Amino acid sequence: MREAAAREHAAGAGNLSERVDAMKRIHYAMSVCIVAGLAPMLCERTTTAQTSESVASLDLQQIALFKNGLGFFVGQATCPEGKTSFRIALPTAPSHGTFWISYPSTLPVLRAVARQTESGKTVDAITIPEILRANPGKKVRLVIGDKEVVGILRYVAQDRETPRPEPYLPGGRGLVTREYQTWPQVQAGLVIVETETGELSLDPRAVTQVAFLDGKAERRLPDRSELAVLEVQLKSPAAGQTLTVTYLGKGATWAPSYMVDITDAGKASISAKALIVNDACQFKNAAVQLVTGFPHLQFADIVSPIALKTDLAQFLQALTTGQSERGRADIMSNVVSQRVAYAPGPAEAAMPAYGAAEAGQTAEDLFLYPAGRIDMAKGEVAYVPLFTESVLYRHIYQWDIPDYVDEDGSYRYRGDRPDNTPQQQQVWHSIRLTNSTRVPWTTAPAETVKGGVILGQDTLSYTPPAAESTLRITQAVGVKAEQRELETDRKRDAAQLYGYSYDLVTVRGELSAINIQDKPVTLEITKMLSGEMKSADPSPKVEKLAAGLRRMNSVVKLTWTIDLPPAAQKTLIYTYEVYIRR
Repeated sequence: MREAAAREHAAGAGNLSERVDAMKRIHYAMSVCIVAGLAPMLCERTTTAQTSESVASLDLQQIALFKNGLGFFVGQATCPEGKTSFRIALPTAPSHGTFWISYPSTLPVLRAVARQTESGKTVDAITIPEILRANPGKKVRLVIGDKEVVGILRYVAQDRETPRPEPYLPGGRGLVTREYQTWPQVQAGLVIVETETGELSLDPRAVTQVAFLDGKAERRLPDRSELAVLEVQLKSPAAGQTLTVTYLGKGATWAPSYMVDITDAGKASISAKALIVNDACQFKNAAVQLVTGFPHLQFADIVSPIALKTDLAQFLQALTTGQSERGRADIMSNVVSQRVAYAPGPAEAAMPAYGAAEAGQTAEDLFLYPAGRIDMAKGEVAYVPLFTESVLYRHIYQWDIPDYVDEDGSYRYRGDRPDNTPQQQQVWHSIRLTNSTRVPWTTAPAETVKGGVILGQDTLSYTPPAAESTLRITQAVGVKAEQRELETDRKRDAAQLYGYSYDLVTVRGELSAINIQDKPVTLEITKMLSGEMKSADPSPKVEKLAAGLRRMNSVVKLTWTIDLPPAAQKTLIYTYEVYIRR
């Protein structure tokens, strides 16, 4: 009876154990389904144990590069034979909201889960603790100070990451992280050596010499860096079928520039090139397109949770404060204040001849230059010629005169010298180019050359086909300009507004320009002024600007275009009324 009861009890225990195991398996399966259905940042950020399974690289097919360091990546992955899951390594971290997986209806994709895995790479040992870590089980003789230890390496501790806060688990005050943090590693400091007298624990950093007594030492050890992979799970094997991954990511850009040769009168040769800077990943025969335009990418600076670079708290914080409106950096140009005379060299610099521009692709308000298929490794820079074409141009001299009345109605003119004589103004020698090519010119540096000698460099602004663009060359030393403004009448307390008193002042302006060159020039003069223009001789083009809608005075832009023969001088007169705050 006792034996029968014991057997029954054992059988019951076995059934209970099996039921518990079954419950655990069901719980694990439910957990996998729940995790796969939620955002990847809810996954536990631990390294997967399946390090032996190979990780396929995403086969990049197309890359569209923006000038702000962003790229739109299009890659493909092929399903392996006989497997219902496979892993893909993403080349770069996607931006939030831009990561998509596309596949035909015949491909039985069940889900895709982002996981961390060890990279599987090895590195050379460069310290004594690392050489010890690479040779567990070896017999060694260690020198520590004036003592020697002989034995077998039984244990070498690994560096480990500082435990991360768990903001969603109970307990542990102050663990909710609000900012991005770099979690440091705890440096390992433990080695266990089995000696004749027992196991000895010591700090490997105290070892000054190590000798391996049973063969050559292994010099390489596993690289414990982690890699984010995307595990694609299928309902059934689908050998040979492909899925497409698209996303926006940082790490690659293109930097355009132009050279404009004005050796021939009336016809300029304009060449364009691009430098492709790749800090993202390897490009293998990828079709690269160069994007020009002004894209609106609101979440470009927020990393997608699929990249496993942030936890949930950090991601939500980024959504609250990290929305990105990418501003444009101010472009500062160097101004040469003196005339530079170049001695003719033995040979002229060759002007590039890249051929006509290829027909690109227009996508709404963006234009994509085709750069061809490119092979380049991470960290490399590629020089890509775009086009060389002939366009019409003409010389023009520009004199821009600012407004001397600010938004508050205060007059700020400080142009006269202490002796009350007019001060010389700044005139720019420029060229006006007509874009007769099939592609737009993007905003980029442009150097002007003539006869193989550089004349100047400035920024060529965005210019669509059939439009004109003005490119500055240098300050004009052959055209002198002077400007002054004189008060001719004043009506005090002519207006009261917002608690301020304003005088109505009549101002007479005089513009004088002289061409001291032996060739005729075309001078374009623009004058911004606040107030109401009363008269001008000769008559300019008058434009009332909306910039003055919230001001006491309206804002007017006057434009004169005059021809100056050699050694000729011309004076322009204008009169306007303006309210000046007392």
